Amino acid sequence: METTIQHVQEQLKMKGYDQFSEVTVNEEDGTKIFTATGDEKIVYVKVFEKDADLSYAVQQSALSEAQYHESVPDFIWATNGEINYYADCIESVPIAEIPSIVDVTKKEKKKLTKQEEWSQKIYSKLQKKFDGLHERLYGPAGADNISSTNEAIDELSKLLFMEIFRLYHPDYVLKEGENAGLKIYDILKHDYIKQHGKKAVKQIKDAFKEIKNHDDYVAINDKGEKCYIFHEEEFIKLENPANYVAAFETFQELGEFEDEHGVVKKATLTDVTADILGRLYDVLLRGKYDSKVGQATYLTPRQVTEAMVEMVMHDLTANPKEAAKLLETDENGNPTFRVLDPTCGSGGFLIKAYEAIKRYFTREFAGMQTEKIKEHLDKMKEHSFVGADKTRSMIVKARLNMAMHGLPKAPIFWVSDSLMTDSLQPESFDVIITNPPFGSGSVSNKTEEGKAILKRYTSGIDEDGKPTGKGLCLGAKPNNKGIWKQVNSTDQAVLFIDRNLELLKPGGYLIIVLPDGILSNSSYKHVREYLMGKKNEVTGEFEGGRAIVKAVVSLPTVTFQLSGTGAKTSFLYIKKKEHENEKQGPVFMAVAEEIGFDVKNKVEVQLGNDRNDLLKIVEAYKKGM
Repeated sequence: METTIQHVQEQLKMKGYDQFSEVTVNEEDGTKIFTATGDEKIVYVKVFEKDADLSYAVQQSALSEAQYHESVPDFIWATNGEINYYADCIESVPIAEIPSIVDVTKKEKKKLTKQEEWSQKIYSKLQKKFDGLHERLYGPAGADNISSTNEAIDELSKLLFMEIFRLYHPDYVLKEGENAGLKIYDILKHDYIKQHGKKAVKQIKDAFKEIKNHDDYVAINDKGEKCYIFHEEEFIKLENPANYVAAFETFQELGEFEDEHGVVKKATLTDVTADILGRLYDVLLRGKYDSKVGQATYLTPRQVTEAMVEMVMHDLTANPKEAAKLLETDENGNPTFRVLDPTCGSGGFLIKAYEAIKRYFTREFAGMQTEKIKEHLDKMKEHSFVGADKTRSMIVKARLNMAMHGLPKAPIFWVSDSLMTDSLQPESFDVIITNPPFGSGSVSNKTEEGKAILKRYTSGIDEDGKPTGKGLCLGAKPNNKGIWKQVNSTDQAVLFIDRNLELLKPGGYLIIVLPDGILSNSSYKHVREYLMGKKNEVTGEFEGGRAIVKAVVSLPTVTFQLSGTGAKTSFLYIKKKEHENEKQGPVFMAVAEEIGFDVKNKVEVQLGNDRNDLLKIVEAYKKGM
């Protein structure tokens, strides 16, 4: 450790942080802590033993620890000598390296409320409890009806949902069956469950059926239909009373909390800020979710999610005209700005977009129109972050993930197929951020479903075999005479490009993960020309096309290796044309050779932020390099 501390201090001195506090030992984990200061900018340094675990969960715990520290640091550097984690403590975002003090823009440091202080202080303890609870449900200690780590997440999520419901509806009296007349607040107490055993388990399972689709958690889609978190047939599978006791004891025994008025009370999950509660659930999902269970059920690596959202948000907020869209409302006072992920999985892109917009509002309107902006953001939570997915279990995770982040009514809903649903309306979204399922021949005319999809995706082809200015066309491709004919099969990722363009408002942004073949193979040349148009060899300009290509970032093969594919991928960033004469400008191109993790023996191994090229790539994009 001493060698690592010396090395870190030398590096920080070179960056202008030359005043060091005394090195202390964190009694909880044995790490060594000190701060480095230069020109009033502060770095919180946390040094682990060599080879110590620096997983995502550990990184998030270290960030919370730094944010709670009395020095109110600007940055954190956590390291075990080989792996380095850097983050901006004020913005709660990862960074490529600790910046030199001359490059730091002074930011207003908001004084933490007592709730924020307490939440960050308890974060590490809660994270370990959630981890232990998941291990109990999935492992032999639980001795219950759980067959996979993902199923354990689902069951834990249902119990967490019930505890949140209990706290926000303490007077709710159950109305159905043998539970009629019982208060849900009482039957979910861990002492009650311990005393009544299987009787309490039956009461809880019946209560879940009654409250799972309560109006407070109903979202509304574009057709005005109600969208519930849980499917009507969903039920709690757990039978062992000891598991219920362990779960609700974890949720309910949080110690004491002192509020802003100095009143000390028994703490509950409602005292944990949405940021911290959301971080807990996100860490649980990313740490425990098994991506090797089939197509379209994997989680996009957070490094990719963060980079894609950050690039779009930069373009939205750096330009005043674009930023103004975030504040626009309709005749009913509801926000008109909307972000979509049509294959949303656990909601990762939508949550990062929400967090980025929240940070922007906090930074841009600090001390100004505070109540008005808060009211607008609250409305955005119900209207602006839209998701759809064809896997019901992922919708449950996404809805609960959003709820834990403070968006219980976000319009996220199940669809049989995002390519075909009319629950998503054309030209109604400002931003689409997505990682659709892909695979050669994944939509084929050999099935009735495939025939219907391909027919719809040729509806924009006119009688002469040419794409019209509007409509869906990529279910077809041109023959050697330039006549567009319906294909026998295609990669559904190609159709998602078309679908997303249809859903975007003119001038809207799409950033999408795609297999490299679509971006480079000659068999997909028509897709690229459909987007950019054909290059005029005389003028050098692209003519036609439906979009402006802004950026292409190549990802390493390891990116989706845990999901069972070694496919080479990139993310494509485009803007839907506002008018047909809009000109294609220079395209930002970058290659990420590393993205902060590797996969060894089917396990994700952290490499650290200094080996995440995406952080540097995003910064280069922002600077217009």
